[in-house]
Amino acid sequence: MITYRHTRKQRIRDQKRKASLKRRRKTIGVALAGSLATAMIFGVAQKKSEACGAVYTVKKGDTLYSLANQFDTSVAKLQEVNMLSSDVIKAGQTLEVPSVQAENEAGIYIVQKGDTLFALAKEYGVSVSDLIKENQLAGETIKVGQALNVPTHFYESEESTYTVNPGDTLYNISKRFDISIKELKAANSLEKDMVLIGQQLVIPGETESMTATVTGAADNFTVEFDTNGKSIPLKVAYGTASKYQELSGYELFITHKNGAVININ
Repeated sequence: MITYRHTRKQRIRDQKRKASLKRRRKTIGVALAGSLATAMIFGVAQKKSEACGAVYTVKKGDTLYSLANQFDTSVAKLQEVNMLSSDVIKAGQTLEVPSVQAENEAGIYIVQKGDTLFALAKEYGVSVSDLIKENQLAGETIKVGQALNVPTHFYESEESTYTVNPGDTLYNISKRFDISIKELKAANSLEKDMVLIGQQLVIPGETESMTATVTGAADNFTVEFDTNGKSIPLKVAYGTASKYQELSGYELFITHKNGAVININ
């Protein structure tokens, strides 16, 4: 049994981030190659799209800098996708332009004129320190055309709810989330050490939430997720790993604690 519950505050923050990403997308005035495919499974998981590309023919007077500004990308990104060893281009040359939509979906934001770390942190529901740490910045200075990774994870002090799965006991739940049975019983006003399938338990303490893509089940107790190119293994209830395997390639909003999944949405 996989559950899809998290706090109202978390939902608002996740929706705000996705809405902000959507607002930041700009239409590229050239033909796009490829298509954006989406699918739904269990009514909550969205298939991560393949990156779309665009082909542009260089005109007289164009420079990589002017094209980077025109297509909301960076000179470095244009050089990377076109395997250019310098910033020299010539009229008639064809260049692949990175899709802004694909970059934004991946949690990458291209700095625009007037942007500040403070404004971006507020827009995406993260802290300035989160942005500095995620991008290994020396300070708060950013420049137009710079690509920033937008953190896809954040911490919540609110308690989260876990739904008991077949085979769960109070002991293995406490062990999985690295909290004591005493804490679990106190948080849920339990008098006995018994839990029932489908019962909802409050998991006390700070939890972490993130948007990540399911890579697949590593074993019966562990599922691997990918967020911003980083592989994160998380423990799950015994017998549920196969359900996550079916979600391989799909993007989920995950709440977890001490390396174990509490719920997904």
